[in-house]
Amino acid sequence: MKKLLGLLILALLSILISNSLEAKAVDFKLTKITEGLKSPWSLSFINQNEVLITEKSGNIIYFNLEKQELKNIKHNLKILEKGQGGLLDILYHNKNVFVSYSENRGDYESSTSIAKGKFNKNKINFKNIFKAEPPIGGGYHFGSRIAIKDNYLFASVGERRQGKIAQDPKKHPGSIIRIHLNGSIPQDNPKFKGKDNWLPEIYQIGIRNPQGLTLSPFDQKIY
Repeated sequence: MKKLLGLLILALLSILISNSLEAKAVDFKLTKITEGLKSPWSLSFINQNEVLITEKSGNIIYFNLEKQELKNIKHNLKILEKGQGGLLDILYHNKNVFVSYSENRGDYESSTSIAKGKFNKNKINFKNIFKAEPPIGGGYHFGSRIAIKDNYLFASVGERRQGKIAQDPKKHPGSIIRIHLNGSIPQDNPKFKGKDNWLPEIYQIGIRNPQGLTLSPFDQKIY
C-alpha cells in the first residue's frame, strides 16, 4: 500500500511539473517596420528603439524604430564584396561596435576579419582586432558570426571552401577563435595548454562554415 501511494505521489508530481513547463500557444502578429534594405546580413540592438543593421555591400545602417529613421553610418572598413563575402555580422556592446567582414587583402584575396569601433551615429572609425591568415581568393565560406561572453569575443572563421584546411591548426580558416575584446590573446587558449603548434587565437579546429553562434541567456554558454 505504501509503495502504491508513493507511486501515485510521484505520478501526480510529474503531472504538475509537466503542466507547469507546458508551452502555451501564442498568436504572433508580424508587422513590417521598414523596407528597402539591400542584402541585410545581421542586426544588433543598441536598446529597445535603436538598431544597427549591416548590408553585405558594406553599409552600416542606424535604424530608430520609434522615429522610423534610417541613416547610413560612414566607416573606414576595406571590404571586398564577392560571392558570400562583404560586411557581415555586427554586435553592439558597451558603447562599442564589433563587426566581421571580408577584408580586401589585395590581389583579389580576402580574409575574415573583425574590427572594433566606438559607436557614433555619423561615423565609426574601426580598428582591426583580428584577421584570418592566410588570405585566400574566392568568395565562399567566411563564417563570420561573433559572440561576446564576459571579456571574451568568440568568432567563427569559415574554411573558404578549402576543405582540409579546417584541420590545420597553423591556419585560421575553419576554426573558432577566442580573443579578448581589445584583440589580445587569452593565455588559457589551447596553444598555451599543450597545443604548441596551434595559432594563439584558435579555440577549436575542424569547423567548416558556422553561420550560427550565440550566448545562451539560459545557461550563459556559447552555442
